[in-house]
Amino acid sequence: MKGTSLVLALWLSVAIQSAQAVQVNFQGGLVESLPCTINEDRLIEVAFGDALIIRNLDGVRYRKPIIYQIDCSALGIVRLSVQGNVAGFDNAAVQTNKTGLGIHLEQAGQAFALNTPIVVDPANPPALTAVPVVNPAQLPSPGAFTARATLLAEYQ
Repeated sequence: MKGTSLVLALWLSVAIQSAQAVQVNFQGGLVESLPCTINEDRLIEVAFGDALIIRNLDGVRYRKPIIYQIDCSALGIVRLSVQGNVAGFDNAAVQTNKTGLGIHLEQAGQAFALNTPIVVDPANPPALTAVPVVNPAQLPSPGAFTARATLLAEYQ
């Protein structure tokens, strides 16, 4: 038995000495999300003109298309949203600098709630429109107005 233990010990010693270790390296890069470009990174402007009559702001008159395109660098599920300050009287309207006035957004004719993403096909983005709307409880005063929001396309 002593000879068997000695042979086993020598064999284990040889087996351990013939083992080889190789280092393994892992590398990669992290990104927040795959990039999409909207409107070639150019500002999107929707001009309603200077002669909007307050009593005619009914959510139908003065409707304008929002012209844009989406370019995404890879295939995947893309979500589109409009990020901005919501008018207190309409969750699909961007608050303007005029109390009582918002810019209501629509996607394919339906209200497009702010800060709420929808899945889209970047090759065929949905038609978006904007239309001025008023808070019936507090009409805006006459004068120039502005509103700002961010159109965001991101991979899910």
